[in-house]
Amino acid sequence: MQMLASQIGLYVTLENDGYIKRNLITESGEQELPVTTIKDEIIEFSELNFGPYSKAVDIIQEIADSIKIESKRKLSNEARSNYERLTSVIDILVNELKENSLVASLLTGTMVVDSVPIFDDSIESIEITKAILPTLLRAIVDFNLFVNDTFYNIYTGNTIDEDGEHYFLSQIMLSQELTFEGELTARYFFRNLPDYYIFLLMQFLSTKPQLVRCECCGKYFVPKTNKATKYCDRILKDGKTCKDLAPSLKHKKMVLTDKVVEAFDRAKRKMYRRYERNDGKIYMSPKGITYDDFYVWNDAATEARDKYLRGELTAEEALKIIEVND
Repeated sequence: MQMLASQIGLYVTLENDGYIKRNLITESGEQELPVTTIKDEIIEFSELNFGPYSKAVDIIQEIADSIKIESKRKLSNEARSNYERLTSVIDILVNELKENSLVASLLTGTMVVDSVPIFDDSIESIEITKAILPTLLRAIVDFNLFVNDTFYNIYTGNTIDEDGEHYFLSQIMLSQELTFEGELTARYFFRNLPDYYIFLLMQFLSTKPQLVRCECCGKYFVPKTNKATKYCDRILKDGKTCKDLAPSLKHKKMVLTDKVVEAFDRAKRKMYRRYERNDGKIYMSPKGITYDDFYVWNDAATEARDKYLRGELTAEEALKIIEVND
């Protein structure tokens, strides 16, 4: 059965105890994804590698800036060629994302289709497209960083909405489909990636969650009980979890781990602020950086942190990669 373009997207059903059922509908049909929980899905989103997005943003912005409309009546072959380059970057990104997340791949594609006008060989369609595409991709990366900041505030006990930063969470419009098979069931429909994760974050925050940062790997998790828990169940090394390995680690190692993880968090916030100095500005701030600069650092720093935790780097070696100068 061929799907209508308007039917393509992600359908989400809320189930008991925080579980969600997800059905992905593509041009080739419907696929039921593994059942997961709201907390697992939003925490996994916070840990995703957004390097492909950041690189795409920089490439698209560079191409967009190179598109010069010399005549308001006739579109040049160069402008038309650059427009095709813009769309090809999105196609490459969508295909690359399939390797790690079918949801991210599909909803990035549908979000672009819904936001960018159909190219009719007009100057207006190119002008709109080159303005919209970088904004769309930035929204995804920005929300990932927003989620990480929210987690940090929960973990440290800070007031989450002290500056009114969460107001936009109530601004999304959700499409809902009702079915009745003995009981009324609602499932939510998404064609926009940030909206899906905003929805999950709202659901997550409504449970007033307790977040703990694992003292072994430095990543966030929700403890299963109210009992004080320091270590998560992620596989860290040789098939063993943080909970398995932590008791055998020496106290000195745990102190250094805290130092390395804190340095990573501190440097990440500092580097993102440097990106914000330059966002949307014509001239680069002396300490400003691009999206790609941020994620080149982030990829290297994350790898250094994780290698240290696996015992493949010393604390000094890891900190040399992670820490940045003011």
